[in-house]
Amino acid sequence: MVYLMSKQNIEFKDSGIPWIGQIPKHWKISKIKYHGTARNGLTYSPSDLTDENGILVLRASNIQNDKLSFNDNVYVSCPIKNEIFIKKGDILICATNGSKELVGKNVLIKENIKCAYGGFMMVLRSEISNFLQYILKSKVFEYHRPSFSTTTINQLTREKLLNLEFPLPPLNEQKEIAEFLDKKCDKIDRLNENYTKQITALKEYKKSLIYECVTGKKEI
Repeated sequence: MVYLMSKQNIEFKDSGIPWIGQIPKHWKISKIKYHGTARNGLTYSPSDLTDENGILVLRASNIQNDKLSFNDNVYVSCPIKNEIFIKKGDILICATNGSKELVGKNVLIKENIKCAYGGFMMVLRSEISNFLQYILKSKVFEYHRPSFSTTTINQLTREKLLNLEFPLPPLNEQKEIAEFLDKKCDKIDRLNENYTKQITALKEYKKSLIYECVTGKKEI
């Protein structure tokens, strides 16, 4: 844990889980089911699809780079149970997908939005979702990824999610870790966005340069 590097005299213990190794002595190993609930989303048919006057249903394509994206929306007009509506603080997870790499991608819902989520998605609802979102983005979660895939389907089930074991610090440290990662990850995302823009600009310049040279428009 990076934030612990500045703290002195931290004692560690064996977590009892080989692939996690040691954890701070005052932490414990827990399971997600003791800290939240999980529910799969809305199953709808093509006849339920409608225009923007309907209810937005979030799908895997609405999660891009750990953020919500509204460039590929689907709307439905059908009865929807209250528990299928998204709430602030929910963690929206891709539970089933043709691509095994996409199973498990997730985003923390940071604001109230009027929408539901689809049947191939899952919502984890917890009082410690700010911390759990980083567990789901870590190697703790990645270790379990091979178990999500079979020869016929790529799926993260409710049972597998809720029984996932993870290192649990005290509440004050959970908040400290989440706040630290919020700032650091936001900075990394902004740097990545800037580099992406620069790379895109360089690629366009390269195309333009080649075009001008091969059409005689640029003096060499």
